[in-house]
Order: sequence, then structure tokens, then C-alpha cells
Amino acid sequence: MQFLIPPICDSCRSDIKEHGFTLIEIIMVILLVGIIGAAGSELISTFFRGFSDTDARMELFEEGKLAMMRLERDLHHMVPNAIDITTLDATDIHFGTIDENRLPAQGLSGRFTQSSPADPDQIQDEVTTSSLLTGDLISIYNTSWNDFTVIPHANRRIYQVGSVTSNIMTLHKDVLAAPATKRYYPLDTAVRYYLDGTGTILLRSERAISHTSNFIAALDGQQGYPLLTNITSLAFNYAPPSLTSNGLVTIDVTLSRDDNSVSIHKEIQVRNVP
Repeated sequence: MQFLIPPICDSCRSDIKEHGFTLIEIIMVILLVGIIGAAGSELISTFFRGFSDTDARMELFEEGKLAMMRLERDLHHMVPNAIDITTLDATDIHFGTIDENRLPAQGLSGRFTQSSPADPDQIQDEVTTSSLLTGDLISIYNTSWNDFTVIPHANRRIYQVGSVTSNIMTLHKDVLAAPATKRYYPLDTAVRYYLDGTGTILLRSERAISHTSNFIAALDGQQGYPLLTNITSLAFNYAPPSLTSNGLVTIDVTLSRDDNSVSIHKEIQVRNVP
């Protein structure tokens, strides 16, 4: 059996040609698809880059926040007025800290009974059942950094408990000045925060406080341990206390890594009642 295919008429050939695509049309479509694809990929790339940058900045912020928390904890234990920020926008800070565990452990109030000690080298805690231990150090009426670190040591308002009878503590020297608040503070360590030689790492060091030696010089000579890295700028400032407000330490630090940076501003109130 044979099938005969009728010939295609000229008008039909014309219709077929009109429904095809020219080379120019195909090239135009390819170009448009390429442009749209490039724009889409750039949009997606920008989105992921923004996400990555945000994640990097959050990581920097968390590192800075942890360092500020450690610094704040130290400063909240500061001996009243025992802080040294020598210049505006300093990158080095020293301060003395209180042994916050000593008073509760001994059942003490941190206040003595005498308005002005009758025997100038003795104090008695308001709590009559206990006392500090022989060899403990205390601060009485510290009003400045100089009171805390002055040489000769006899002028330093740091006292060592020499002996204890009942709850009367005999000190190694006469009390230089008795505050109206009748407060005394057990001492712990001197702390230093400072930038390393590269200016990019914040270090922390500490040294036991002494009533007879230059413990600040020893502290300055001691190697600290890294607390915060990637620093591009750091400034400590201190506003001394007034009759109506506590002292205020402000810290401004900028951290940078991989073209991302964050700036942190921290304000910390410090005790000033001697």
C-alpha cells in the first residue's frame, strides 16, 4: 500500500517561516537571560555577603562584651578612689581591688565603732563576734590614688593587721585619718589593663597589694594575659566623684577584622565612699 503526501503549498510554506525564530532573536533571548542571571547572582551574593558581615560583626561585639564584663566586675570591686588614669583617652589603667569574700567569711560589717580611734593603731568592728586575721591588709579613708600608692610607705593609707585580741585589731601603724563613715576595706590585688606593644591586644595583669613595697612598679613589670584582640582604638577616661554622684569610668573601644568593625562604649560607676 502506498501513501501519497500532498505537496505543501506556497502559502503554507510562508506560515511556517513566520512561526520560526531568527538567529538575532535567539541571541537576544540569550543576552536577556544572561543579564537577568547576572543580576540575580549579584543580588544573592550581596545577600550572603551581608549575612556574613553581620555574623562577623556580631562575633566581634560578643568578644568585646565579654571583655567589658570582666573589666566591669573588677571595677565594681575597686577600692574607693584607688584608680589611676593618668591622661585623657588613656590606654592604660591601674586600680586596687577589695577582697569581697573576706568580710562575709569572717562575719564582719566593714565598719568600725570608734569615731576616732582612742588608741590610734586599733579598730574594732561593729560586729562583736569576729575580726580579720593577722597579716590581712585593709584600707581606711583612701581619698586618692596617691593615698593608695604613695612613697614613703608610712604615708600610705594601707594597714596590716598585726595582732587580734577579742575583735580588736591592732594595726602595724597609727591610723592616719578616720572617716566619718567609719568604713574599712580588706584589700586583695592591684589590677592593670593595658595595650600590648602592637596596640591591638588588651592585656590584664594583677599583683598582690603591699603596705611596704612599690607594688605598682612590680605590677607594671609583670606580663599580662590577653583579654581582647583585634583592637584598632581604645580609650579609658575617668570622671572623679562629686557630692552627688559616684566616680565614672568610660571605655571606648573599636574592634576590626576582615573589613568589619564595631565600636563599643561602656560606662561603669565605681564606689567612692572611703
